Amino acid sequence: FNLHSSFISSSSIPNLLHLLSNLKMSRVSFSLLLSLALALLATQCHSFASTKIAFARPAADTKLMMSDDFLQETPEDTKERIQELVDNHPVLLFMKGSKLFPQCGFSNTAVQILQDFNIDFHTVDVLSDQAIREGVKEYSQWPTIPQLYVCGEFIGGSDIMIELYQTGELGEMIEKAKADLM
Repeated sequence: FNLHSSFISSSSIPNLLHLLSNLKMSRVSFSLLLSLALALLATQCHSFASTKIAFARPAADTKLMMSDDFLQETPEDTKERIQELVDNHPVLLFMKGSKLFPQCGFSNTAVQILQDFNIDFHTVDVLSDQAIREGVKEYSQWPTIPQLYVCGEFIGGSDIMIELYQTGELGEMIEKAKADLM
């Protein structure tokens, strides 16, 4: 898709809006891209003012983005986010990728071990959030990913998970977490 001004005309507005609405991107990225497209269109089309554009009504949970929302997160903010995740999820795995699509062998091993216990666990993809990726290493004082937390306690990475799995200690921790889930 090319937003070069020669490709945009008043007749292409519906197609452009349809294309933009189907892209997988954040509201901020969508807003910026839409603003750029409309600005280019305004410079090319004298009939732009008479063009009717209909936008879907925002979802009820859509929040207005303020300038403060674009400020970079501080390390303290990241630590608070990590603490909230740890507090709110009895079994939490910071990993590369997701449960369904781990992005490294160590994360895949960690997921397989947890799935063996048939427990609902929450994952956080550190590849999609650089602040969390660096922050969790500082938070736990552990240099590698994945990182497992059970009942608010840092357990370790996949090597420690394997060891605890083999000795049965991880199973005991998971049973406690299962009790906390009920």
